[in-house]
Order: sequence, then C-alpha cells, then structure tokens
Amino acid sequence: GAGGYFVLKSERAVGSAPSTAAENTGDWCAEHNVPESICPFCDPGLIESLGFCAGHGVPEAYCTRCNPEVIPAFKAINDWCAEHELPESQCEICNPPLADGAQDGDLDDADGHGVDDGHDHAAHAESDPDIKLAGLDEIPRSRRSPSVSCATTNMRVRFKSSEVAANADLRFVDINRRPITETVNCNAQVAYDGNRYVRISSRVPGVIRTVRADLGEYVETGDVLVVLDSAELATAKADYLQSVAVLGMREKNYARERELMERGVSTEKGAMEAETRLIEVRIALSRAKQKLLNLGLNEAQIGEVTETSNTSPLLPIIAPQDGVVVERSAVVGESIDRTATLFAVADTSTLWAMMDLYEGDLSHVRRGQPVVLAVDGLRGETFGGEVTWISHEVDARTRTIKARARIDNEDGLLRANMFGRSRITIHDAESLIVVPKDAVQWEGCCNIVFVRHSDTLFEPRKVRLGSETENHYEVLDGLAMAETVVTQGSYLLKTEILKGSIGTGCCEVEHLDK
Repeated sequence: GAGGYFVLKSERAVGSAPSTAAENTGDWCAEHNVPESICPFCDPGLIESLGFCAGHGVPEAYCTRCNPEVIPAFKAINDWCAEHELPESQCEICNPPLADGAQDGDLDDADGHGVDDGHDHAAHAESDPDIKLAGLDEIPRSRRSPSVSCATTNMRVRFKSSEVAANADLRFVDINRRPITETVNCNAQVAYDGNRYVRISSRVPGVIRTVRADLGEYVETGDVLVVLDSAELATAKADYLQSVAVLGMREKNYARERELMERGVSTEKGAMEAETRLIEVRIALSRAKQKLLNLGLNEAQIGEVTETSNTSPLLPIIAPQDGVVVERSAVVGESIDRTATLFAVADTSTLWAMMDLYEGDLSHVRRGQPVVLAVDGLRGETFGGEVTWISHEVDARTRTIKARARIDNEDGLLRANMFGRSRITIHDAESLIVVPKDAVQWEGCCNIVFVRHSDTLFEPRKVRLGSETENHYEVLDGLAMAETVVTQGSYLLKTEILKGSIGTGCCEVEHLDK
C-alpha cells in the first residue's frame, strides 16, 4: 500500500469487563483482565497445548486475530499498538525486523517453546479485506519526538546472572561520530527570477506608432522598445509649457510691484497680491511637471520640452533593465490603455527552481543549503544554486510546501517552465553522532535504545533522531559519545520492559523512583 503503512482491524470488539460467567466460576485474571483459562501470561502451558497459528505466524495463545478475547491481556501489560490494532511485539510496521524472518522475537522461551511474534502484512495486504491503508501524512516513527510523560526511562532491565545475559547473545556498539551525507530530492519547475523580470506597459493610453524590439533580443537599460502616439501626452506637455510661460510673467510682475512699493509709489497690498499669484503659478507648474513624470518622461526629456517647446504626442517607452525580451504583445497601429502589457524583459543569467517539498522533509531543509537541479530536457546537465525561500503554508491540494532556489544560468541553457528534479544537500560528509538502526526500538510512544551499565544491567533511553542513512540514525538528543548500546538483542529487551518478563523470566525489570 501507499507509504507501506497498514491498519489491521480486529474481527470483533472485545470488552474489558469480566463476564458474569467468569465471575461466577472464579475464572478471571484481574491482573490481565481476561479469563484465567485463556491468559497466556499466567499459564505459559497454553503455548504448547494450543500450538502454533500458521495463518498469522504466532503461537495460538498469543494470536489476537484468531482469539480477540486475549486483547485486554496485551493492553494490560502495555504491549498494544493502537495504531495497527496488534500487540506491539507482533507488529511488523512498528518493528520492521520482524518481517525479515528469525529475529530477537523468535527466541525460544525458558521452556524451549518457539515464540514467533512476526506477521507478514505485505503478503496479506491484497487478500485480507480487513486491511486498510493508513494516512500518507503520518510522520515516520524515526522522526517522532519522545513523549514527555513516558515512564520507560524510569526502568532498568537486569539479567538474573552473567550466564543468562551471555545466553541472550546480545551485541553492543559504542556511540561515536560518522561522516553523514544526506540529501532531499523533490520535483522542481524552472521560473524566471522575479527580482530580475519586468513587465512593461504604458502609463498613458494611445496608439502604437513604432516597435523597435522583438522576442529574443537583448536590450539594455534605456533602450527604446516602442513609440506611442498619445493625445493625453500632448495635452500634458502643453499644460506644462503654459505654466512655464505664466511663471515668467508672474515673476516679472512681482519684481515690479516690490520695486514700486520700495519707492513709495505702490502699497504693500499690491506686492502681496503679486506674490500670492506667483506662488499659485509655481504650484501649477510643479503639478504639470509631475504629470509628465507620471506619464513616463524623465528629467532630461522634460528639460528638452522646456527648451524646444515640443508638444509632440510621441512617447518613447524604454527598457528599465538589461535583459532578453521574453514576451511581446506590441503591434503597430494598435490602441492600448494603461493595463496592456507591451513587453516582458528578463535577466536569464539566474533563474528560480520552484520546488515541492514533502511535509516530512520540511524540518531538514533550510535557507542557504546547496541545490543541484537536473531538468528533463537536458540529459546529463546539472545546475547549481542554493535555497533562498521556504513557504509558510502547505498546499491544500498537493500537501506539499513550496520552496525556491536561485540557480546559476550563465550558459543560458535553462528555460522557464522546464520540469526537473532538485537535490538539496542536508548534510555533506558532516560528522554527526549516530546510532545503528538495529539498536533503536519503538516502545509505543518513543524511540528508545538500551544503554549498557554492566554485563547484566541495561537502561532504556529515549532518543530524538534526525537524519538517516542505510544503517544509521543521527542522534539529536538522548545519547553521548562513547556510551555503549545494545544492537542485536535490543528487541528482546524492549519486549521485556513491555511484558514484564519473557518465558519464565530471564531478567527483571526495576522501576526507579522519579
């Protein structure tokens, strides 16, 4: 199934309260919440007498699918996977080593009876109608943070003797550092660099007289792309020239009134009125000049209008940056308004790779991490860059997160809208504290490893895991350098803390005071 996850539903619901018949006959195991006559933990002889369940690969006494009445017993000893509705010690999804054949769960108990806690989910996935796919958005167990309320780390597992511990055939490894290289692969689409891409339109309506640039041409800042015939521009120029002329007259009038007032020929009132009219025309001139600027003329062009009294309706529209013309809609003779895009110019020396990250990869990807892009249309070519942006929202339809990388395209091989794959380097031969995968066990709410204190004493330790390789997990928290952990046999110890004992009890579980 998708993601490799399955949920197994029990054949019928099982209550946890004792039946009236069981109470009346005294056939009730209060410790495990099942009738005493079917409790495999109180009566290990049931394993031999009931035999082996070939259909599910476990002893019949432990098979919750054939005998759902024993489910409360597994729940009572905290050996229950609610997610997949199986005993944790039988769930291959929670404990992948079970699917590989003989593992620690296949060890003979003290009476010599083989115990196989595995079940081949994959073999029954298509034929069993009670199997359904779990959600694709589940966080992998290796990425889950430890539960703050978990009491597992208050326990210690102690073997009865060194001889018993030796017979368990445990294997150990010292925690150390290893160079880890990890990458995240995701789909990507090439796009123009939004900081180097401009759409060019006119600020004034008019008719296109001349087009001077075409698709694919390289243009520089200030190059004329199109010439527009605009009556509005001609009117704006005329208004500006009128304000310039009126300003000259008002300045002369104000100077004359000041001179007359100083000679006593005129009153102060006349001078003040002249100054007021001068201020008004200056404001009008400033407004007329600003309109020309808003229509697209620069200071030099406005100066030329002043010097030559040019009221031509022709407006040159220029390129605001260097780049390649990647869009053109300008056509000679066409009437346009302010909303029409005439050209688009892009600097293609750098482009963007718009990437789709899965939610599970989000915690590892950071800005600044190196990216290598390979596109479908350019076999054998790769392009380098780095992550520059990660979205703050998840796409409601695809359940992915957008991220962006700036990609070098000096050779000009990449094209916008190409599809490809990006590889983001999370760790590049970085020295990290790691733990072997076979040392890590999921005990229901946390990832744990067993730290050796002596030949007979082991401590379950909650760990927070990060990156993973084929054989190791990165340890973010929970273990220190040079500590010794159990690899082979860690599942045996996990089962011990879940069940309280194995067989007749090869070890003891000690509960420490908090």
